[in-house]
Amino acid sequence: ETGTGRLEEAIGAFREALNEFTRDRVPLSWANTRGNEGSALYVIAGRTGDLARARQALDQLTGAEAVLREGGHAAWARTFEEKIPEARALVERLSGNTA
Repeated sequence: ETGTGRLEEAIGAFREALNEFTRDRVPLSWANTRGNEGSALYVIAGRTGDLARARQALDQLTGAEAVLREGGHAAWARTFEEKIPEARALVERLSGNTA
């Protein structure tokens, strides 16, 4: 799909899940869910040119990667690590910093 409707629904579902998957109780599930939300935010930001969402996506992807790596889940961490450069580039592009 090219729109953002389903992605917005996914973000709502991730946020609902985060009510249960708190960082204190289940940090790896929390990080995975935050990273997935960040991935959806990244796609929306790219489609809409929303700098705030691009920044939020980068923050969430970076945070998720760090928590997962610290928790010993390198494979899960790599999933988000691979998206971080793309998210960073999107933030730079939307900020007008293309250098």
